[in-house]
Amino acid sequence: MKLTLNVFVILLTITSFSCKQEKQLPNNEVSKMWSQFLRDLEINDKVAFKKASGETIRCYDCLENTPSEMKKMSLLRENDALYYNKIYDNLIYIPIDSFIANDYDILFNPQFINILQENETIIVREVTEGKTYAHILVTTTLPTAFFEGGQHNFSFIKIKDGQWRLNEISTIP
Repeated sequence: MKLTLNVFVILLTITSFSCKQEKQLPNNEVSKMWSQFLRDLEINDKVAFKKASGETIRCYDCLENTPSEMKKMSLLRENDALYYNKIYDNLIYIPIDSFIANDYDILFNPQFINILQENETIIVREVTEGKTYAHILVTTTLPTAFFEGGQHNFSFIKIKDGQWRLNEISTIP
């Protein structure tokens, strides 16, 4: 058990160190992309946001960020035995134009943008099934004695022309 714990701690340390190294490289393409993304958010450039995004954004929080949406989701959960599948197979994928019209201003308010700019950021690159992803993890809620804290994850996929496109916004936990 102790050996397993030691191996886990070593792997966690190596992973953490490698993520921080990538974050600190000044010429890193993911770091540059993230910096530009934050600048576009800061100046509220929705045209640039759309250009930097995929056709849809996977965003669970977007389903319940207004009282009317909360009510709609509550009714779905109460009245549809297949609600989970409907949410994760379909509803969670928000078309980019709908996201910009209904969710952008709610999510990307000045306080949240400041948090994204100032708080700890971890960059994780992943290759899955031949596709390259960059996951930007930002601590958005600091831990307290009563709460473990939270992060927002912004996932980008590298497309054929070498550009990155936002394809998911999620929270942890």
